[in-house]
Amino acid sequence: MLLRFRVENHRSLRDEQELSLIASSLKDLPENAASVEGIQEEVLRAAVIYGPNASGKTNLCDAVNYLTSAVLESQRAWKPDGGVRRFPFILDPDFAEKPSLYEVDLLLDGVRYQYGFTADSSKILEEWLYAFPNRKRQTWFTRDTSQDRPIRPGKALAGTKGIEAFTRDNSLFLSAAAQSNHRMLKPIYDWFAQVHVVGSQIQRGSEDVTTAMLSEHAERIEAMLRAADLGIVGMEWKESVPETRPESSYASSLSLVRERGLLSKSAAPHISDLQRVVTFAHQSGSRGYEVALPLQEESSGTRAWFALLGPLLKTLESGGLLLVDELDTSLHTTLALEVIRLFNDGARNPRNAQLVFNAHDTNLLSDGVLRRDQIWFTEKDEEGGTHLYPLTDFKPRQHENLERGYLQGRYGAVPFIGPIALLNERGTRHE
Repeated sequence: MLLRFRVENHRSLRDEQELSLIASSLKDLPENAASVEGIQEEVLRAAVIYGPNASGKTNLCDAVNYLTSAVLESQRAWKPDGGVRRFPFILDPDFAEKPSLYEVDLLLDGVRYQYGFTADSSKILEEWLYAFPNRKRQTWFTRDTSQDRPIRPGKALAGTKGIEAFTRDNSLFLSAAAQSNHRMLKPIYDWFAQVHVVGSQIQRGSEDVTTAMLSEHAERIEAMLRAADLGIVGMEWKESVPETRPESSYASSLSLVRERGLLSKSAAPHISDLQRVVTFAHQSGSRGYEVALPLQEESSGTRAWFALLGPLLKTLESGGLLLVDELDTSLHTTLALEVIRLFNDGARNPRNAQLVFNAHDTNLLSDGVLRRDQIWFTEKDEEGGTHLYPLTDFKPRQHENLERGYLQGRYGAVPFIGPIALLNERGTRHE
C-alpha cells in the first residue's frame, strides 16, 4: 500500500509537496481505513483532491505516473544518450537547473520501504531504498553521483554484482535490477507495475486496456456496464488483425498492458496480434428489439465508464493503486460515489487496493462516503506554485457541512472569479 508520496520541482509542484494516506486519529467512517501488518497507524483506502482549474491536481497524478514510468522503463526504454526527460517548474528559470525529487513510502507484505530519486536533465543524481523490517531501518542501496563509487548496496541487499556497471547514468538502479530479475528488488518494481492512471487525456489508451482484458474479465465488465444504468443490455466483442499493427495505438496499449501485468503470460502472445472491436446492445423500448452500437458511437459517459473498468478491476484484483484524473468527468455523481464506496469497503476490496482521484463535484463531500482525512486541496500561490494540503489542517467538526464550507471558501482552494466580459462580433466588450 502507498503510505506517502513526495514530489518537488515537477510542473507546477515547485516546492516539496506530500500526499499522505496514513489515517489520522479520527473516529468517523472507520471502515475507510485498513489495519495492516507492519505499521501501527491505519492506512486510508482512498483520497480525493479538490481545487480550482489549473491548480495542480492533474500534475500530482502526473508526478506519480512519471515516477512509475521511470521505474518501469528507464533502463529498458530510455535512450542511452537521451538524458532524463523531466518537467521542472517553468515559471522560474532557476528551477530548470534544480533537481526534481520523487519519493514513495510503501508497505509490502508487512515491511515498510522508502524509495526515491533526484534527477536533473542529464542524469540521475541520487537514488535510495531503505527497508524497515520490525521497524528497524536497513539501507538496501544508495546512489550519489558526486561520489567516486556512485551506487553503494547495503549489507542487507545481496546479489547486485554486475548491476552497478549495467546501470546507465540516466536510468534507475531499481529499473536495471528488475531487468536483471533481482529477487529482493523485484517486489518493489512489481508494486509500480500495479499503479494505473486513468484520465480524460488518456481515455483512448484506457479503453484499449479494458478491451484487452475482455478475454479474462468480460462477464464482470458487462455486469458493471449493466449496473451503471447506461441503457446497455449486452456486450459483444470480436477480434481481427489490425492493418497497421506495430504502429497502432492498440499495439502500444497492449505493450503497456503486458508491462504492467494486466494480462496473464499465457494470454499475451495470442492477443498481441489481434484488435478487438466492442459493440453494446441497447433495448429499443416497447418494440422489443436490440440495437448494437460500437464503442466509438457511445456517449462520453459510457466511454469514460468503460475506460475506467479495466484498470479498476485489475487494481482491486492486485491490491494496487489507481489514480483517476477527474473521476467525476462524464460520470454521474451516484456512479462516482459507488466507485469510492467500492474501494472503501473492506469486504469488496479485501486486498486493500487504493484509489486517489481529483474532482470538482462537491456532492462527493456531502454524502458521508469520505472521512475528513481523505480530503485534500490544491491551490496556487502568486508565483504559480502548487500547494497541496489536507482538510484536517482546518480541524473541521465531525458533522460539519464540508460541501458548504468548501464552496464558501472556508478551506481555500476555490477560484475567485471576477465578471466575465462577453465579446461582440467585432471583438469589443459588451459593458
